Amino acid sequence: MSITISADDLRTIKAIEIAAEASQWEPCLTDDGEAAYRVLSQGHLGHSYVVSESSCDCLDFQHTDVLTTQDSAAGDRRACKHMLAVRLHSELTRAVQLHAALLTQRRGTHLRLLPPSSPR
Repeated sequence: MSITISADDLRTIKAIEIAAEASQWEPCLTDDGEAAYRVLSQGHLGHSYVVSESSCDCLDFQHTDVLTTQDSAAGDRRACKHMLAVRLHSELTRAVQLHAALLTQRRGTHLRLLPPSSPR
């Protein structure tokens, strides 16, 4: 999945702010059984939304029929800021895991410990 980040798009900026709080998200499932997070609302203190990469129960997503170029290829409605935050968090998590796996593989092939040599 590719995610476009634009400094000119307020929705993207808000998504980055929300994603920065990912450590506070509570993992959960949508009604359809999809992996999701309970994400706190920025505007309504104490309120949270159930958000996955493809759905959100916020009013913005529920009442938006406008397709963006990025989402229209998949036939999705325009992603809300919460969904963008979850997608960004998921991509960053995958990238970190991939990087860690690559580092682990490289360590095994490039470095070997040799026994100390005996004095002559």
